[in-house]
Amino acid sequence: DRALSAKWPLFTMPGFCIASAMFFGIWWLLTSRLRSWSLKQDETGDALCTRKMRFHSGWGILAFAATVTLAPILWMKSLEYQWSSTIYGLYMFAACGWTALATVYLVAALLQRQRILTDVLHGNQFYFLGVMFFAFTLLHAYFDFAQYFVVWNGNIPDETFWYLIREHGSWWWICMLLIFGHFFAPFILLLPARAKVTFKIVLPLCIWAWLMDFTDMAFNILPASGLNRGGYPFHWLWLQFGCVAFMGGLLARVFLKNFSSHAPYPKRDPRLHEAMGVNVEPDEMADTIPMREESL
Repeated sequence: DRALSAKWPLFTMPGFCIASAMFFGIWWLLTSRLRSWSLKQDETGDALCTRKMRFHSGWGILAFAATVTLAPILWMKSLEYQWSSTIYGLYMFAACGWTALATVYLVAALLQRQRILTDVLHGNQFYFLGVMFFAFTLLHAYFDFAQYFVVWNGNIPDETFWYLIREHGSWWWICMLLIFGHFFAPFILLLPARAKVTFKIVLPLCIWAWLMDFTDMAFNILPASGLNRGGYPFHWLWLQFGCVAFMGGLLARVFLKNFSSHAPYPKRDPRLHEAMGVNVEPDEMADTIPMREESL
């Protein structure tokens, strides 16, 4: 198969395993180093901790962006290796960022309502999270449309078949759901500035973002199997939701366990005041922020 041999050795079992291990290794290294130095900063307040976190953030943001872009190509696009798209990785990167921002907004709102992060979370923080959520809504739609437009304009059978498969049966209606539910609905709801800090609007929209991301993943993955090309396999929906619930519950348990074992925010970060939007004198920047008992 010429299309498969052109992607050798990545689309082989050894290449798949090695690349996947590298992705998870980079993510583990980045998160473990940032977490470790942040906890040391809480204990000592040493400036070395800040410099180390800046160093790891510098290479980490580039490595994270690259791996999140390449991982979907290996794990999802390889299911239909005959198809080529230079935008697919960016499209999935925007999808990950969109769902991640929705999750951060939702978790932050819940922690604030529990009066755990009331010292550091205010309207400005939620507004900027809402702005980023809105921006990634546009970015994802841009990459999605750009990919479709390039394939449609080229009109090459080796590229158009990917979309033709997803126009049969119920996949057509799922495609329409993604167009209106993944873009138009969030775009219209988040367009007013006030809406970005209105929990009655944004919190249901965050949950809706999870559902749309689940639908988008199904739209990309399931039609690759010949058994599902006639439409969405609704009879297996319970199993798919069960897998998502299991993985989500497992990760949530790990997060809550680690979150409850330390201070809820980096109390000795020298730029914490700035992040909160509070102007203080330079000599006050070294002071730690007093924490109420309810925040611990």
